[in-house]
Amino acid sequence: MVKQTLSRGKFVAGTAGAAALTFGSAPYVIAAPTKEVVIGLSIPLSGSYSDQGTDQKRAYDLAIDEVNAKGGIMGMKVSSTFADDTTKADVARDNAQRMIERDGAVMITGGSSTGTALAVSALCQSKNTMFMATLTHGDETTNQNCHKVTFRRYNDAYMSAQSMARTMVTKYGTGNWFYITADYSWGHSNFDNITSIIEPKGGKTIKNVLLKLGTTDFSSALAEAQAAKPDVLCIIEFGKDMTNCVNQSAQFGLTKSAKILVPLVDEYMAKGAGDNFDNVVSTAPFYWKYHAAKYPGAKKFVDAFQARYGVPPSNGAECAYVDIMVYKKAVEAAGSLDPAKVVDKLENMKFQFTKEEEWYRKEDHQGVNSCLVVEGIPSAQRGPGGFEYGRVLEVHPGPSVIQPLAGLSCKMDATV
Repeated sequence: MVKQTLSRGKFVAGTAGAAALTFGSAPYVIAAPTKEVVIGLSIPLSGSYSDQGTDQKRAYDLAIDEVNAKGGIMGMKVSSTFADDTTKADVARDNAQRMIERDGAVMITGGSSTGTALAVSALCQSKNTMFMATLTHGDETTNQNCHKVTFRRYNDAYMSAQSMARTMVTKYGTGNWFYITADYSWGHSNFDNITSIIEPKGGKTIKNVLLKLGTTDFSSALAEAQAAKPDVLCIIEFGKDMTNCVNQSAQFGLTKSAKILVPLVDEYMAKGAGDNFDNVVSTAPFYWKYHAAKYPGAKKFVDAFQARYGVPPSNGAECAYVDIMVYKKAVEAAGSLDPAKVVDKLENMKFQFTKEEEWYRKEDHQGVNSCLVVEGIPSAQRGPGGFEYGRVLEVHPGPSVIQPLAGLSCKMDATV
């Protein structure tokens, strides 16, 4: 929000020549030398998802610097305040509350977990503060636990499951499936979505082993999988947990005896799995190699990111970057920081930055954009740094894989 010196409800002007800006029901007086829009970044900088959080932070910094170089948002400088959410819902919620109440953040963004996203989303709704959810994949963020102030551009689990299942059935068939699943909302959401598609097409679920977030030893579950002799081993894990499980599955011979699937991948997970990710099938909303070759906006972003950090961006970093750009576009279209006015613009506008033309669906605020189905390639083919991790098998347009409105449980808040 506009940086304040006393509280969220009051702004102390600096000099003459101040202008009035509407925010909610209260007028804010902005003095040119001190006006500033504060964005709160709650991201995992430690724990299982720290690679993703660190890459998001890089992208946020790049986006904010680019915005400020072009005059900020409505002429106001953008600054950020950030904290490690440790991939824990209570920590993420406390981070967001502190950023809003102490730092004067008008928008919260970040995160690499559906659990943390749900906590922050509810807090932001109660605080009348925008939440641009970033790397949250579980359906709940924009379905069962949707909120008026929350917008999620990232593919959800339904979209990934639809995309991956369609490609799997077409290219590999169904057979017997064994699942190893993270025991929290994201894992459950993915398991439910995948089985709801695969089982009616003839796939048989042998077993689903639930393991807590942060598990490092998957040997017991993998021994069960090895004994079950599945056609498909579906590893519903993310971040370092996914990398560890895929690497350990190779020790049990499962990368050769079964087709390995993971519902969502990024560059750091694939890199961490090395050659064990070869032939693993997954999904991604963005892949730097593919999109930079296809869209000028993606090439510009990828080139800028690589020039600054020496590595290409992960898909979570791309979403973080675009979240800042979309928020700027919506605020400037609204001519106001008033969340109600920003929500209205986000619900009714289309945009294009790094992919095809995109939009948020008004009914649930889920982003409508394409989902890639990818397959891992050997480390020797991955180029410098090992970030060119796979081949694109199919691209599924957003409208073709998004949850139909008739299936939504979202009960959207009447007002901000």
